[in-house]
Amino acid sequence: MDNGLSENLESFFRLVYPEFEVLFSVADHRDPACALVESLIKKYPNVDARLMVGAVDIGPNPKVNNMMNSYNVAKYDHILISDSNIRVNSDYLVNLVPDLDEDTGIVSGVVVGESPAGFGGRMEQVFLNTFIARWMILGSWAGFPTVIGKSMFFRREVAQRFGGIQNLARFLAEDYMAGQAMLMLGLKVKHMTQPIPQIIGKHTFNDFWQRHVRWGRIRKVSTLLPFLGEPLNGPIASGLLGAYACHALFGVAPLQFIGLHIAGWFMCDLVTMLAMKAEISYATPLFWALRELSQIPQWAHILSGDTVNWRGRQLKLEAGGVLVEPDAQRMA
Repeated sequence: MDNGLSENLESFFRLVYPEFEVLFSVADHRDPACALVESLIKKYPNVDARLMVGAVDIGPNPKVNNMMNSYNVAKYDHILISDSNIRVNSDYLVNLVPDLDEDTGIVSGVVVGESPAGFGGRMEQVFLNTFIARWMILGSWAGFPTVIGKSMFFRREVAQRFGGIQNLARFLAEDYMAGQAMLMLGLKVKHMTQPIPQIIGKHTFNDFWQRHVRWGRIRKVSTLLPFLGEPLNGPIASGLLGAYACHALFGVAPLQFIGLHIAGWFMCDLVTMLAMKAEISYATPLFWALRELSQIPQWAHILSGDTVNWRGRQLKLEAGGVLVEPDAQRMA
């Protein structure tokens, strides 16, 4: 029962579109989310909605396992996979469906973090609304668009050309690999014109840290060279290098350069947040600074290992993002 789960799920019952169905995938009938979904189905009897309980063990990726029953019984060829911490507007499908033309394999979007609580939640919000947004926007402009699994829209008939989503169960980043598969088929990967709201809720600092160690190790094994350059995609490392160069070449005072550099970087991130209509508070500059200061230690932590913790399970990553579950855990 994550923060804001009821409101998130209910938003899908309020979609306005001529014909659609909503399938909720839950791995275990003991999950308290089951009762919530059942109550929403009763509240909206005119919405074609079903609760699908039970995971199919086709690989080490628990998300793909959880989705398989719903994926196999879905009525329509157009498939939208959306995480439970996403909250949509009623016109979401109206705006999304036209983007999936014949030349497009998959449509995803940039996430905007909303409603954070706790220290880790505010760090998470700043990370999503600056580093991740910046990385996705620049990648798209450079011709390397990235799919993010918070919301991804595609045709099942096209996905069957790479074996369907069941073929993604051996990867940690099933979303990224889905995008890569579409590109290999000669199809486009698009971003939605509007950001996708992710309801963050309460997180501890450890929640924030471990989550982005996992995301970072995905990037490391999937795109090593860009990952190695990640410290430069932030104001601290780039500011120190710039200060050294400008002092050596032009005699500029290092502290003066770093101050102006960090202020300029924050203003650029602020413009990005404003463009995405992100929530901005008096504390945003503070958490922005703390997030940027934590970037290099977190990057070093990511670099130091190849395992990830995902909902209480430890998984090992191999080259290309392939997941390996420890034999002892698999036998248990």
